[in-house]
Amino acid sequence: MPEVEFKIDTERGTCETEIKGYQGTACEKAAKQLKEILGDPCAETKKQEYFVAPSVKQTNTRG
Repeated sequence: MPEVEFKIDTERGTCETEIKGYQGTACEKAAKQLKEILGDPCAETKKQEYFVAPSVKQTNTRG
């Protein structure tokens, strides 16, 4: 299930946001919505999950 995780460091005054469970354009759309609310990030990194679609199981129902 897609989610957005916020890691807040109160000692340093920083917030790290991680978008999980989205790939490609869906991730870009979620990031754009967050930027509209939170402003532009200081840094942005695309993880492996962004580039790789989840594996799809195929089931053969022919008898």
